[in-house]
Amino acid sequence: MEGESSTFGLHREKLAKLWKMGEDTPNNQEADNAESPKVELLQALLAESLSLDAGITRMLPDIVSVVFEKLKPFTGCSYREILLNPEADPSVLETIKNLHKRRAESASGPAQEVAAIIYYASIAGALVHHDTRITKLSYEGLSQSFENLARSDWLPTNIRQLFDRAHKYCIRRMKQREK
Repeated sequence: MEGESSTFGLHREKLAKLWKMGEDTPNNQEADNAESPKVELLQALLAESLSLDAGITRMLPDIVSVVFEKLKPFTGCSYREILLNPEADPSVLETIKNLHKRRAESASGPAQEVAAIIYYASIAGALVHHDTRITKLSYEGLSQSFENLARSDWLPTNIRQLFDRAHKYCIRRMKQREK
């Protein structure tokens, strides 16, 4: 594990808590879950649109103009649309990943957990849709994270499905390395 990138300062215990979120919630309780602050935060964050205003460009000072041009077609699209879109360029997903990594680093509680969901969903989208790894995290670690997130009943179905597909992707990659 030495030399691997951290997951924005979260310790194993905090990650385990994140992965287990919602496991104690009964299935098909979306109406009850709508009251949960995490669910509301996640829904709001997924509905946010990618903006190319000065605020975003200040947060991404090292992004080259080529990446900036790749972001333009997605201006006004929600994060959910981008994360689930097979046409979203990996550099766009990496930009979203980096933005939410910073959000998670500067937040705490539910806001940190929700930013981590978007962080992992960005990585999952790049793997699933483009066979591109935009993180230094190992396939083993990612596989475990994706598997646990895919089981989180409080997450939207399409996001859980993305995590499930990413988990399977990581398993395939690990098996390929064994050969």
